[in-house]
Amino acid sequence: MMEFKNCIFFIGIIMKTAQIGNSVSVKYVGKLTDGTIFDATEDSEPFEFTIGADEVIPGFQDGIIGMSAGEKKVINIPVEEAYGVPSDDLIFNIEREDVDAAGELQVGDVLELPLKDGNSLFANIIELSDDELTIDANHELAGKDLIFEVEILSID
Repeated sequence: MMEFKNCIFFIGIIMKTAQIGNSVSVKYVGKLTDGTIFDATEDSEPFEFTIGADEVIPGFQDGIIGMSAGEKKVINIPVEEAYGVPSDDLIFNIEREDVDAAGELQVGDVLELPLKDGNSLFANIIELSDDELTIDANHELAGKDLIFEVEILSID
C-alpha cells in the first residue's frame, strides 16, 4: 500500500481558448478613442463569427484569439487593423440620372449601389450638383482607431 504523506496533488482544468477555426459568441461595445460608442450588442443578440473566416476586421479577430469563455478584455485596434486609411480612389462622381432613388437626394444620404457581381456598394453622398453626385465609398470608420470591450460567451 502506498502512502501519500505530505503530497499535494494539483488537478488542472484546461480551459479552451479561441483559435482559428473556432466559432465564437461575444458581447461587445465598440468605441472611438474619444469614447463615442459606434456599435454594441447590449440590446441585441450576441455577435457570432468564425475566427479565420474573414467575417470581422483583423484587429478584432486577433484580439479574440487566445481568450477563454467568460473572459473580458479591452482590444485597442489601430487604423491599419480596423477599416484602414481612407482611399481617394473610393471617392468618385456618378451621373445623377444613374441613381434610382426615392425622394430628393441630400448630402449625407447613403446610397446602395448594385455591383456586377451581385453585391452592393454603400456610399455617402458628399457633394451634389444638378447633373452629378460625388460619393465616398470608404467605410464610415476608415481612418479611425477603435476600442472594443469584449466578453467571450462561448467557443465552439
